[in-house]
Amino acid sequence: MVLYQEKHRFFTLSKEQQIDILLTSGVYTSNNVASSPTLDIRDGIMYLPNIRTEKLPSEAFKDEFYEYLLEIHKRVIDKYFFLFFIDFNYRVFGMEQISQKNLALDIFRDIYDKVNIKNINFPKIEISKNGIENVKEFNRFQKLKGIRSGFSASLATFESLLAYLGDKEAYFTSDTFKEDKTVLAMLNFESQLKVLISLNDRYQFIDDIVFSKLGKLRDRYKHYQNLFVSFEAYYFTHNFIEELTEQKPSNIDSLHQALLELNLIASKKESFIIYVNEEHSIPITKIRHYQRDTNRTHDFRLQKIKENLKELTL
Repeated sequence: MVLYQEKHRFFTLSKEQQIDILLTSGVYTSNNVASSPTLDIRDGIMYLPNIRTEKLPSEAFKDEFYEYLLEIHKRVIDKYFFLFFIDFNYRVFGMEQISQKNLALDIFRDIYDKVNIKNINFPKIEISKNGIENVKEFNRFQKLKGIRSGFSASLATFESLLAYLGDKEAYFTSDTFKEDKTVLAMLNFESQLKVLISLNDRYQFIDDIVFSKLGKLRDRYKHYQNLFVSFEAYYFTHNFIEELTEQKPSNIDSLHQALLELNLIASKKESFIIYVNEEHSIPITKIRHYQRDTNRTHDFRLQKIKENLKELTL
């Protein structure tokens, strides 16, 4: 009842009061923004442009809201996805793999050119082993992620975020919302993005360093950079715990001790316990370490994990 009353009171406050509460809770962040795009240099002295403070939704909150929109409109995206592959699978039936891949590549390029934006190019310079400069294309999935970020920022208006916080699903399924130009463009983009990801997964045109499992884990790692000393240590830990089927607390004890002894993790047990609870939904409340020869099963696990971790760090 108290929580309900607090939530109800929030929606009766003014916009400024609501934003202040969202700032305090970390849902919004305060950012300094230059009001002038040019630098002011007089008599050899650079003066800072006028700075104003903007209160905007945090990146984490925008991502959460965008995932909510994708879930709400999943049917629209999936309909395009299924219809595309019903037709595609019919077309490639009986083809040799190389012929399938060539056709899929042409389709991939065609869809990509429609949703990407040929005018936006991010070339990168690489030096070959022969010392020659080469201009390489920026990873296409990173560019697509940038487009998604643009939609995320555009759709995270205060009114929409307030409706999301108020659990007003009808707001997002209304004709007014669904017929908004930005929403329609976002749904078209996400429908075709899902096809691109799937085609690439099947035929491996380029490395998907964004939307694959590995790419998603790299994003998740940002939340735990103060706990793990490297992405590799986080990746190993994530997979190790996810693959556990029995004796989870005991295995996690051995894993934590191995990570700690190899200096791959911060020393506070509490942070690791929070990570296991949040990331893997395993409700452990403590981490146990054992002296050598007091628990032979633990000793065996510990040694094996350390050997695997040493190979990883090499």
